[in-house]
Amino acid sequence: MRRTVFIKLVLGLVALGIFGVLFVRSARSTGSTPYTMARAGLAGWTVALAPDADTSGVMLALFPPNGMGRPLFSQLFSRSGLSLSGPNPVAMPLVLKGEYDRALSTTVTPDALLALARESGLESIQPKPVCMATRRVSEPGLTRELFFVRFEHAPFAPFRQQVAARAAGRAFEASSLSPVLIIAATDGAFSTWLPLEGDGTSDCLAPLTLE
Repeated sequence: MRRTVFIKLVLGLVALGIFGVLFVRSARSTGSTPYTMARAGLAGWTVALAPDADTSGVMLALFPPNGMGRPLFSQLFSRSGLSLSGPNPVAMPLVLKGEYDRALSTTVTPDALLALARESGLESIQPKPVCMATRRVSEPGLTRELFFVRFEHAPFAPFRQQVAARAAGRAFEASSLSPVLIIAATDGAFSTWLPLEGDGTSDCLAPLTLE
């Protein structure tokens, strides 16, 4: 009798272990499945001063066509099962408000930055999506997570370098910001994640495919 119970217990543990392995593999497979983006969303981006700089933390941004963020947000929500918030509007930060206040406010006007961005080719050259990326911060009693699209955008770095040249020696790090589009987070404090930088692959969650 004891031997039968022992065998059943062992078989149950083995089955549980197999289930756990399969579950982890399934979760990893789902997480790495490519996200999809409409090809039309790569055209028609516009540079503008952010309307909510005090809350978003962004002074100047490159705005995608209306509706780009919603399908990506829906994909993230359905896959992650997390309660997510999305920025409104969705935008690629070009100059942060903190950067402007600290290094640029006495040397260049917001309208001059806007003109420089338009002259740099940020609107005329299409950004190329690299991946859906994520960052997570674990604190006592709280875990926060951010989801964003990484892009390759040729005019981005040269524009930031031109802005740095206008900082007249004040603290402005051109490379501290990368071309990204925040899509969702587990809370609405999007400005606390900025600036976002990186090599474009280290925090990739899954590739992006165009439809």
